[in-house]
Amino acid sequence: MRSELQPRKKLKAEVQIWLENVERVNVEVQDLDDRIGESSALTRGFHTEDVSKSIKEVEELITQQGRFHGGLVVDNPQWIGQVLSTTNISGEAVKACVEEIWQCLMDDGVKKIGVWGMGGVGKTSIMKFINNQLLKERGKFDTVIWITVSNETSIAKLQKDVASKIGVEFSGDEDETTRAGMLFENLSQKGRFVMILDDLWAKVSLERIGIPELSNGGKLVLTTRKDDVCRQMGCREIKVKPLMEEEAWKLFLEKAGCDNLNIQGVEPIARSIAKRCAGLPLGIITLASCMKGIYDISEWRNALKELRLRKKSVNGFEDEVFEQLQFSYDRLKNPKLQDCFLSCALYPEDWKIEERSLIQLWIAEGLVEEMDSMRAEFDNGRAIMNRLISNCLLEVFTEEEHARTVKMHDLLRDMALRIAKSRFFVKAGTMLEKAPDVQEWSMNLEKVSLMRNRRLYIPLEMSPP
Repeated sequence: MRSELQPRKKLKAEVQIWLENVERVNVEVQDLDDRIGESSALTRGFHTEDVSKSIKEVEELITQQGRFHGGLVVDNPQWIGQVLSTTNISGEAVKACVEEIWQCLMDDGVKKIGVWGMGGVGKTSIMKFINNQLLKERGKFDTVIWITVSNETSIAKLQKDVASKIGVEFSGDEDETTRAGMLFENLSQKGRFVMILDDLWAKVSLERIGIPELSNGGKLVLTTRKDDVCRQMGCREIKVKPLMEEEAWKLFLEKAGCDNLNIQGVEPIARSIAKRCAGLPLGIITLASCMKGIYDISEWRNALKELRLRKKSVNGFEDEVFEQLQFSYDRLKNPKLQDCFLSCALYPEDWKIEERSLIQLWIAEGLVEEMDSMRAEFDNGRAIMNRLISNCLLEVFTEEEHARTVKMHDLLRDMALRIAKSRFFVKAGTMLEKAPDVQEWSMNLEKVSLMRNRRLYIPLEMSPP
């Protein structure tokens, strides 16, 4: 019976009745056995009639079992879910993340799960994998609802999306409260459901949408780039981290193919290209796919050079990846907050930036609101820093009691430099010995960074155009 009871299936009515009778007779037989055991040798004969009755019922149930023609189950019209296309899960850290999410789903004590991490790190791919596994799970959940949340999603849009997944039809005349009531009634009847909200950007009210209290086996899983969304929604937080360097290289090999990497001199170039993806599966898969089937080493050298120069000609790689990454930047909305982020690109690649020094730079440039004390301005700068970290635009590298350093992912730095292309001129940490030609400077230039070039000599008479 267990082998037949798969998702999308339920027991036939006659099978369910038979099982209930089996359970009833089993209890009666156990009760009879207890009563016989407590009887004396003289009174045990009084139970003969009850024993005969129980034997007859058991024989009848055994006989009935053979009458279930055409199997024990039928299609379950209440079962809801959709298998989603996805890619293979790569990396030990990612697999551990998947396992942690799964354990939370199986734990009745965890109602809400928040999966967060920077854009392109693989949150959606992980949850697609989880979605498909849930559809294979036997009997744990009857309904799996996947909702893709856009950045401008409203309560009305979410209600419409949920309704389309669970078969609720709105006439178009209902107000928000009525729609919520219709969804609430339908979902309450389903009991064991998992709702996945992919790419959530801000806290939403489950009550306003119509999602019932998750007390009867229901679960909510959301993905977001902001850990404070997880906290505000009361979720168990699970962070998806970028791939380690060797894991990233393994994924690059898988997508690019190994044949072309056997060419002498290609592998070190390919490793440099893979490293620039900063462990982001989206970047690795996209760029490796672009380089698949390339056997000319000059094309590999050119691709690496173009990436370093942040040109767009590598088969649209930057456009696809940066579209994901820049979304977090755009959502900051406040121009001063955006400039605080962009200023981090003035430091050399992979540079560990001291938080205090960075905040002092922001204050000096007027990016932090002027207040009545230096302490208040620093606290405001610290709040900005936390906002950038929360949005996965910066990551904490080291943290001590009174100090911490932060770091910017390579792809995020490339994105920032691309955004500020006409405003920034950055050659930090590039081993320059000669000052850049002023013809390289744009007319709208605001900031120049030549730091960490130990042998660089800058003439006193040099000035921007």
